[in-house]
Formats: sequence, structure tokens, C-alpha cells
Amino acid sequence: MSHTYLKLRSDGNYDHIEVSDDGVETVFDTVLASNKDMPFGPPDDEQAEVMNRSLREDFLKETDWWASSDLTMTQAQRTYRQALRDITDHANWPHLLDADWPTKP
Repeated sequence: MSHTYLKLRSDGNYDHIEVSDDGVETVFDTVLASNKDMPFGPPDDEQAEVMNRSLREDFLKETDWWASSDLTMTQAQRTYRQALRDITDHANWPHLLDADWPTKP
């Protein structure tokens, strides 16, 4: 099964290399050092929305125990969970930066 990898070039950028099933390596793209973490480019709106909705659900699941019947959530906890629910109203949605996410209390 073929695969790809990034190989550092002398200019600081990367060659995006595909290795075929028979081991032949082919450079099929050059990736700027600034784009190393996204060699296929940034996600489109639909991909970003799916990824961020999933991330939001994970953050909410991490705090579901706060809503147990034998606990009382603090205002900060309620505010955090509401901010997660409202994240789709953020000006940068769906292309959120780390700083766009609410801070967990």
C-alpha cells in the first residue's frame, strides 16, 4: 500500500513524497515550512465544521459529570459549557483558532 511523507529540503521547505507499493519514491508537491502541519492545505468549510463540532462534543463530554444530579455547577462551569454550545456563532466559525475556544475553568 502506498504512503506519503514529508522530507526536509536544504531551503527549509519540504518535498511531499509518495512511496508506491513497489518502493518507488516520487516528489509530487513542495510544502512550505509554514504549511508543514497541513501539507494538503487547510480544511475547507465543511471539513473544518465537522472537525470543530467533534472537538466541541469532546469538550462537552469531558464536563458532563459537572451536571450530575448530586453536584451543583459553578457559574464559571455553566458559562464554559454554554460558550461551547454557542461556538458556532463565533465570527471565525468554522475556521477557529485555539484562542477562539473558551477556557475551561
